[in-house]
Amino acid sequence: MKKTDQVLAAYRSGDMKTALRIAKGFNIGITREDSHDMSMAYECMVHPEFYRSLGRDVDGTIAKGVEVLECTVCAGCNVSP
Repeated sequence: MKKTDQVLAAYRSGDMKTALRIAKGFNIGITREDSHDMSMAYECMVHPEFYRSLGRDVDGTIAKGVEVLECTVCAGCNVSP
């Protein structure tokens, strides 16, 4: 199974943590900023208290990363969570 298929399967099942974990490492078709947003969303899911202690808006960061995931990786795939 290709990584894109794995991301789409995780996204369809609502497992955003797994979808972001895989997608954050994509290089082709993803800008550096988009990759950073997905990475930070994943990190905030894994270590929310740490990022809160740094003053980061954890919920906002996660929402932005999921939005990037939907717009870049899942765009045009006609998928919904």
